[in-house]
Amino acid sequence: MSAGKNLSYTWLNKKHEPVELPAHEYMTLMQRWISGKIEDATIFPTDPTSLAYALHPDHVSPTLLSLSEQENWLGARSGFPKQFTNVCQLIFRQIFRVYAHLYWDHFLEPFYHLSLEKHLNSCFSHFILTATALDLLQPGDVEPMQDLINLWAADGTFPPESRAYSFANLERGKYILSLNSTS
Repeated sequence: MSAGKNLSYTWLNKKHEPVELPAHEYMTLMQRWISGKIEDATIFPTDPTSLAYALHPDHVSPTLLSLSEQENWLGARSGFPKQFTNVCQLIFRQIFRVYAHLYWDHFLEPFYHLSLEKHLNSCFSHFILTATALDLLQPGDVEPMQDLINLWAADGTFPPESRAYSFANLERGKYILSLNSTS
């Protein structure tokens, strides 16, 4: 699966070797992989009897607080495993790759020609805002879509206080924005 002429995403086969796949096969395997992770109760626990709740820090004894800090990872108090964040980051990177492919290889046809570009932009901008706010994507992960992120920071799509805005090169975004006003 590609995202433009210069970027190709490979899938790891059962021997953990990178394999070039057409986009539809890559996306099918990715969807199965993500579904498998989400359905895995050791990664995404669903048994409410095994879940705890977090006490307000003002109501916790210092001893209990120091014990809880020894095993403090995102979701620890709710029964999520240590690798939960890493799995979520991998899931978000895979979804990002699909967006990159859609923009680079299918934006004009079908999205633009069917007047669906606003829907795609809305979904992707919300995805980026959420993924960056939750630390599920890093600046290096979004490089294939960097110019769009720059543009959205410059045109106000991303609020200045958002983490997505901090990923942007505002000067480059303003330059891209100026190209539209000169045509």
